[in-house]
Formats: sequence, structure tokens, C-alpha cells
Amino acid sequence: MTTMKFSAPAALPPGKYPAAIVNIGEGEGKFGDYLDWEFEVTDPDGDTKPISRRTSTKTGAGSIARVIVEALLGRGVQLDEEVDLNALIGHELELEIETNANGYDTVVNATPLVPDGTVTADDLAF
Repeated sequence: MTTMKFSAPAALPPGKYPAAIVNIGEGEGKFGDYLDWEFEVTDPDGDTKPISRRTSTKTGAGSIARVIVEALLGRGVQLDEEVDLNALIGHELELEIETNANGYDTVVNATPLVPDGTVTADDLAF
């Protein structure tokens, strides 16, 4: 009998990684409309790896789609603002990645990519 081995691809260590958005797809599923966010992540060795995240099209304050858009824009969105998602292709951001129970990389958060040497509010002691 022929055997099959099921394994996940090599996972990145959990952490934050620079990435670029390479495609945003749309679809409709049993729970409604969704977006497929396709990123290219750069690992510590400088190699790139594709990773994707499916989100709802809902844009409430806690939605991951909104978090991703704001990270790509580098700013918060305004009430009733319309954002051309295709114009975001090629923009960079920082993705927080964890390994899920099945051994696959999962995007859990997104923030604007801060250039090296830039001081952010998190760096300041109050």
C-alpha cells in the first residue's frame, strides 16, 4: 500500500516581521464576503516567504481587515473614508506571526513598518 505523509511547511519562529502586500483577493463564503490578503514576509536571514490571511470585509474598530489597512496606510482611517485596496499593493508593514495548532504560520496583528533608528512612542519611558 502507498503511504501519505501530511506535514506543514517550515514555520517561522513566532515574532514580528517586515512584509509587503502582494495581492488582495475577494470572495464569498458561507459566512459572507471575505478578503484574502497575500503578503511576502522577510525572515531574519533576508529570505522571503509567502503568507496569507483571510478576513471578513467588515471594517469595525476591532476588525483585522481594518488593522491591516491602517498598518499599510501608516495611519488610522477616517469615518466614511474609502480606501482603494489595489493602491495598497506593494506597501510595506510589520506582521506579527504565530504558529497555529496545525503548524502553519498565522498573521495575528499588523502595524506600520517603522524604519530602523526611528523612535516611536513605545520607545519612550513615561
